Amino acid sequence: MFLMIALQERESRALTDALHDGPMQELTGILLSLASLRRNLTEDLADRVTQIETRLRDTAATLHRPPSPFRPGNSPRQMLELGLTQRVEGVLVERLYISLDLDSAPPVLGEVAVLLAAVQLLLQESDPIHQAARALVSVRARPEGIDLALRVAYADTVQPFAPDLTAEADDQVRPAGIDDEDGPLATRDNTASWRERLAPIAQLLGAELRTDPATGAWSAAVRLPRRGNRQR
Repeated sequence: MFLMIALQERESRALTDALHDGPMQELTGILLSLASLRRNLTEDLADRVTQIETRLRDTAATLHRPPSPFRPGNSPRQMLELGLTQRVEGVLVERLYISLDLDSAPPVLGEVAVLLAAVQLLLQESDPIHQAARALVSVRARPEGIDLALRVAYADTVQPFAPDLTAEADDQVRPAGIDDEDGPLATRDNTASWRERLAPIAQLLGAELRTDPATGAWSAAVRLPRRGNRQR
């Protein structure tokens, strides 16, 4: 899983370099040419060129890739929050809630990578096609281990999470049923096939899975032992 995150980092750097050396350089050259041209125009034409320059700068701003979560100087909290926001929210789930309790025993870089990969793998394997509507990622770091809880709800369910976002990792999500004309299971596989698809990843992670067949909502709890507390 660490290698999976490392590969994502290399891909991100490659895309950033490609944008910088390609479209961004071209846009910069165009802006410089327009600025030179504008100085010799009448006021009305110069204003129109200025508007074009502004639009090009706005376009260039949208092409800038966000900084890497694993940028040197980022704290474990920043790494995990940025990683989840950039690589999970809007990609694997529409709306992501994050609850982190890391201060007593902050995770190291490798542990952050494993946590981020675990969330991505569970969400991707649970439904390779559709995004979940909402998910809560809760992480508690202790000297003896790190508890990861992932709770997921699908479209048209009410707010599925308890007021206490730092609830125990093994709490079960029980949102209200989906109000769908085709029935609550229309957008989800049956429980047996869902578990069968997710079983290899759950086994790899040592994840405990729970599901609500009436709504398709599900949860996963993972315990990551720290290096000095692994079972021998």
